[in-house]
Amino acid sequence: MKNQGHKQKYIYNFEFPSFCDQLEIHGYIFQRISEYQDRVRSLHHTISRFNEFRIDKNTGNHAITTVVNLPDKEYRAVLPWGHENPTALDDILLLLSIFTCRQVFSLEHNDENDAVIVADPREYFFGRSLRSSLEYIPKKKDEFFEYDLGFEKGINDIYRNIKKRNWLQKFGDGYFLFLFREACKRQILETSFIICWSIWEHLFYLHNKKWISEESIRKLPSKEKIAFVLTEYKIKDIIEKKNRKGIERFAYIRNRLVHSGRFPDKKSHDEAELFIRVTEKIVAFILGLKPSDTLGTLFKLDALLSEGKK
Repeated sequence: MKNQGHKQKYIYNFEFPSFCDQLEIHGYIFQRISEYQDRVRSLHHTISRFNEFRIDKNTGNHAITTVVNLPDKEYRAVLPWGHENPTALDDILLLLSIFTCRQVFSLEHNDENDAVIVADPREYFFGRSLRSSLEYIPKKKDEFFEYDLGFEKGINDIYRNIKKRNWLQKFGDGYFLFLFREACKRQILETSFIICWSIWEHLFYLHNKKWISEESIRKLPSKEKIAFVLTEYKIKDIIEKKNRKGIERFAYIRNRLVHSGRFPDKKSHDEAELFIRVTEKIVAFILGLKPSDTLGTLFKLDALLSEGKK
C-alpha cells in the first residue's frame, strides 16, 4: 500500500471508476477498502446495473468505501468553507461529490463511531453531464480489463485551475460550486431551479460589478441577465430578436414560482429542468471542460428560444 504509515481518513460514498483501485488527486491517495464491492452495493441506487459487478436498486445509506492517505504537508482549502481550518481535501471532496453525483465526505479513523452525519445519502438527481464532460482516457488493468484514467486526470486538472488566483478572483472564490452541489441533490424541482437561478444572478454580478452599480444590477430585468450569461458562456453565440420570447419565458417561470409558490403550468416543469441542464453546461465551461450534450440540451434550448411564448 502506497504511503503506508501516513495519516489516513475514511471516505464515505465515493465510487471509483470501474476496475480502478487507487487514484491520486493533489497528493491525496485514495484507495478502495477491502469491502469496497459490498459497501458500494449498499449505497443508494435508483436503477439496477452491471459494470464491474452487479448493483441492484437500493434505498441505500452512507457507507465507507475508501481510505485516503494524506500527504506529508496539507495545503489550506481555496474554496470559501464555513468551518475552521479547511484543507485541500475539503475542496477535492466537493469536486468528487459533484462529479460522482453523491455526497462524498470524510472522517478520521477515531471519529467513525462519534460523528454526527447530516449528509444526504441519496444519489443526486442532476449533474451527470459533468462526469461525461471529462475526457475518457483508457488504461489497461490487465489482459481483459481497462479503466478510465481520464477521471483522475480531469479532477487534478480542474483543481489546478480553480486554485489559480485569477480564477478565484473572476468567480468569487468559487462559491457557486456550493450552490451547484445543492441544486444537484434529490429534491423538488422548484428548489433546484431557484438555486440555479441564484447561480446565474451571481455570475452576472461577478462579471459586471466593476462597471454597473449594485442598485442598477438589482433593477436590471432578468431577461437581460439571462441573455448575458447565455452568450458569456458560449451557450449562444448571439441573442437574436426571435430568442427574446424564450428568454422571457424563463423569467416568467421564475417570477410566478417566487410570487405564487408554484410553477405556472405543466409545460414549465420541462422548461425549469432545461434551465438546470443549461446550468450544468455553464459549470462545466467554468471548470475548463468541453460540456457534454448527451441529453440534447442545446437542441431543446434552441427550440425554446425560437418558439417560447409567455
